[in-house]
Amino acid sequence: MPQISTEKRRTLIKTGTLSAGVLLLAALLLILNYFGWKYYKRFDWTSSQLYSLSDKTRKVLKGLKQDIDFIVFLSPDQQELYQPTTELLQRYGAASPRVHVRVIDLAKNAIEAQSLGQKYGVETQGVVVASGNDKRMVASQDLAEIDSQDGAPRITGFKGEQLFTSAILQLSEGRKPKILFTTGHGEHALDDQGGHGFSGAQSLLGRDNFDLSEWASLGQAAVPPGTDLLVIGGPTSSFIQPELDAFSAYLDNGGRMLVMLDPTLNPAGTGLVDTHLEGWLARYGIKAEPDIVVDPEALVPFYGPETIYLKSYGDHPVTKAFAGGSVPVLMSLSRSARAGSAPGIKVTDLVLTSAKGWGETGLAHLPAVSLDPSDVQGPVPVGVVAESALTAPGKRAMRLIVFGDSDFATNQLLQINADNGLLLANALNWLVEREELLGIPPKKTEQVRLALTGDEIRKIYLLAAFLPILAVVLGGFVFVRRRR
Repeated sequence: MPQISTEKRRTLIKTGTLSAGVLLLAALLLILNYFGWKYYKRFDWTSSQLYSLSDKTRKVLKGLKQDIDFIVFLSPDQQELYQPTTELLQRYGAASPRVHVRVIDLAKNAIEAQSLGQKYGVETQGVVVASGNDKRMVASQDLAEIDSQDGAPRITGFKGEQLFTSAILQLSEGRKPKILFTTGHGEHALDDQGGHGFSGAQSLLGRDNFDLSEWASLGQAAVPPGTDLLVIGGPTSSFIQPELDAFSAYLDNGGRMLVMLDPTLNPAGTGLVDTHLEGWLARYGIKAEPDIVVDPEALVPFYGPETIYLKSYGDHPVTKAFAGGSVPVLMSLSRSARAGSAPGIKVTDLVLTSAKGWGETGLAHLPAVSLDPSDVQGPVPVGVVAESALTAPGKRAMRLIVFGDSDFATNQLLQINADNGLLLANALNWLVEREELLGIPPKKTEQVRLALTGDEIRKIYLLAAFLPILAVVLGGFVFVRRRR
């Protein structure tokens, strides 16, 4: 048997060792990639946790029993929307194997975008959320809060998580909650785009969040079957007894109502118009006082004394996201809505003035007001919730929310303060038992800009040019030293 020379033996050992090292390195990389793919962890380094899913969203995703498809119809040129939308949806996909995300580049894949657009009936840019034959559309303009007060529009809040989770819940439920807004008594109109209209609220709630429509209650014997929520938004005239009886029958059968009253002065200017809702609400333990709320400690600059901000909240799921954060809600020309007493009804304060506020009852002497013993002493509640404390087996609990102001939900104040919209959305979601959506407010976007002077820019250019030159010089120096 021929002998292997020492040199060949060394070569074989060296080659074998190198090959084994390469194989071990490849195996290690394979193992790392496998565990990285199976057990990866995402991080969110943004100060507002823009891309982090809330516990409520994770709970919804964990309970999914059907596949959910997200099809993103956004252009990458829209970086302010495209980046947070796609990144957030990747978090949804990572949290549940039932969530599938597909991003359509409208510029590069125009044919695919057109084909899918026809399939899902897409008429505008946004995100389609689909499950089986059912779908919801989240339009791009609904994804963000826009501030145009300083001239150029800029995004101040991203509402993606709230809208996407809401769409998933709707698809899981298989239907949209049906919400009726009463008409015929001077209420705000859903299609009114003026300052006192509700068109902004309709857009805020999302085109597919709820099935919103108006209903003329006068002459109707009962609330239409299948109504999930009835809203009375800022009436200026009276309801008649048959209407009140229909409301009572609806509530007593486990119905849900949101009532927003305003202090409308009567023609004589000596008191408020009696809408007849005031006496009707007393049977549910709510006192709608004939007053106007005043709070000299909470005036809004550049607005009249009737516009105040409130940042004191009761202990309730509707206001849990506000409590402790000094989050203000703006209201204009409000009346007090306080807790009274009624058998089997639990009443909780939602929103209150500061301790310096009061309910002015001397309406014949406006605009001169002062705190008198006959006035409602502060802090004054301007929002309360009533719910059945005890229900019979198989019977749904009644839920009722009353605000002493409807202007907080109108276009004018919604544009000024986004937190007004959050209060409205939380109230509606709680009333229709969508507690999973409570406390998912719009995420504040980070506006990070690097401002450099001309001298600083020149120094950066010089440094960028100097570093390669320094690398070449050091390399040459090392080469010369080794040659010696």
